[in-house]
Amino acid sequence: MFNFHMNMDCFFELDLPISRRYLPSYFIMSTIGYPNNRTYTIMEKGGNMKKHRNTRVVAGGISALLLTLLCACSQPGTQLDATIPQIAEAKAVGSTACLDCHEELGQAFEHNIHNLLADFEYLANSIDNQGCESCHGPASQHIDEGDTEKILSFSALNAAQASAICQNCHTEGETMEWNHSTHAAYGIGCIDCHVVHDDGGNKAMLSKPEDELCYSCHQDVRAKMHMPNHHPVKEGKMSCSDCHNPHGSQTRPMLRTDERKNELCLTCHMDQSGPFAFEHAPVMEDCTICHNPHGTVADNLIKQTEPFLCLQCHELHFHTNFRPNTDALAEYAELASSSDPSVAAIGTSAQNILNTIVNSGIDDKHAMQMAMMTRCSQCHPSVHGSDLPSLYTPGGGSRLTR
Repeated sequence: MFNFHMNMDCFFELDLPISRRYLPSYFIMSTIGYPNNRTYTIMEKGGNMKKHRNTRVVAGGISALLLTLLCACSQPGTQLDATIPQIAEAKAVGSTACLDCHEELGQAFEHNIHNLLADFEYLANSIDNQGCESCHGPASQHIDEGDTEKILSFSALNAAQASAICQNCHTEGETMEWNHSTHAAYGIGCIDCHVVHDDGGNKAMLSKPEDELCYSCHQDVRAKMHMPNHHPVKEGKMSCSDCHNPHGSQTRPMLRTDERKNELCLTCHMDQSGPFAFEHAPVMEDCTICHNPHGTVADNLIKQTEPFLCLQCHELHFHTNFRPNTDALAEYAELASSSDPSVAAIGTSAQNILNTIVNSGIDDKHAMQMAMMTRCSQCHPSVHGSDLPSLYTPGGGSRLTR
């Protein structure tokens, strides 16, 4: 049973133990007391998006059928108005006039990159609107009347309006996807992360050091970054923006790639890129099938310790049953009869190993214990792929043993 209600912004809030990997919207087939034929956003209490398909929800007098996922990135139920207010009949007076009252801000702004722009760099405004008025609008009426409503005060604007002012200039490069980003969809604006007047020495005019700024919302990631194995963010060797573009991306979750996740991972981990003659299917599909990039208790950022991670896909097969493996014996016998002494030696050695195990009388119980107490990678070290055949086990190179 789901516990949820619809708030004033048309959000469903619910408690639901499902993965938070997705940010979907669902079409509400029918509701009681709320309009039909509308797209609502389903949210967990606390703001985390949830995904659940083809499930009938009955709670609080609302009955709804959650159907097919309509879009990969959800939009909040209420779209903020991004229209920048206009100050009627106001004229530009220049930044010097602002300093009569805002001297402290002016001193902080003196060495700010915005204050150091050349005339030709003011792309969206006339030369008359440089400095303070390029963002706050013409200030003549504000100065004459002292009325705070006669100037564009960012504290009085919603997130979309404040960001729209920034977008007068910042519309290219990393910021070009902003309007369609997850942050913008949740009502986060530029000034929630950036400080225009005094950045305190932080890069990109951020209000805090980058990782602390991100953690202020993404506290689950903070916890993972303090696990025994993690990317070196807290050590200062990486930052969140090395992998994520906070201004938006075509790849979830706002990754710095327009292709599959693996392309981002392989910018650093080129040794795992292949192509290999013998490939491991999860490696080719998605690195995060096995790895959690933010942090894990297990080594190498794998989601579970061995062998339990491997057992998510692989059965214990012959590792728990040491009765004679006729296929293996036949293959090893063929190798042992090779005219190449080195190959024959390998085949003979493999035969001896298998015969020793079979003749030792180890039963399934002990074999299970051995399998559970052994790391799969002790015998299968080339888990990302291999170009070399696996001569000690049947199946050729697909065993990834070397």
